[in-house]
Amino acid sequence: MRYRPIFITATNTDIGKTYATLKLIEYFGAKGLRVGVLKPIETGVVKSPLDGKVLLDCAKKYNQELKSFTCEDIVPIRYKLPAAPYISKGKESIDFELIKEAYDKISKVSDVVLIEGAGGLMVPIENDFYMYDFIKFFDSKVLLVTHSKLGCINDTLLNLKLLESLHVEYEWCVNMRDKESFTKITLPYYEDRFGRVLTLQDDMDKIINNLR
Repeated sequence: MRYRPIFITATNTDIGKTYATLKLIEYFGAKGLRVGVLKPIETGVVKSPLDGKVLLDCAKKYNQELKSFTCEDIVPIRYKLPAAPYISKGKESIDFELIKEAYDKISKVSDVVLIEGAGGLMVPIENDFYMYDFIKFFDSKVLLVTHSKLGCINDTLLNLKLLESLHVEYEWCVNMRDKESFTKITLPYYEDRFGRVLTLQDDMDKIINNLR
């Protein structure tokens, strides 16, 4: 690989992880890079992993070496119950070796691998393993996606504090769905605290540059 993998996470579920990952696939693909994707665990899978399929279909447009890959390659661990993996797996143990094998297979045919988490950073997987543990598991950089609704300040700061405590390389950005209200109730604080705000919609170049 030419770049370290990027782990895409969010302040909670349904914030925009898959949307962000798709934007990253398109960005890197447009640069002529072979993009690989991995979603280590997906829950709520009845027949086929929905997120995994969307990611794989998009990545195949830019990486011909993924032509023979299936959803099972992209999402090595799948559970039917739409809950945290710790709950969905029941009494089973997560097969981390299977996840590593899936990553190794993808990395061999990719210049950069995008790894999409499930839920947020504190989602439990095993008693002693949380979603954030995948960051060091893959030795990846991190893109944290936060929302733009009321309450995002608290959600963002909590997640940034956790990432800082982990001593990992990260960038964060806003999935701008509520621009008018965001400008009034959130932007002033972010500008005072951080000096700038990056969004998925307008700042992909800056986001990627800060993750290199």
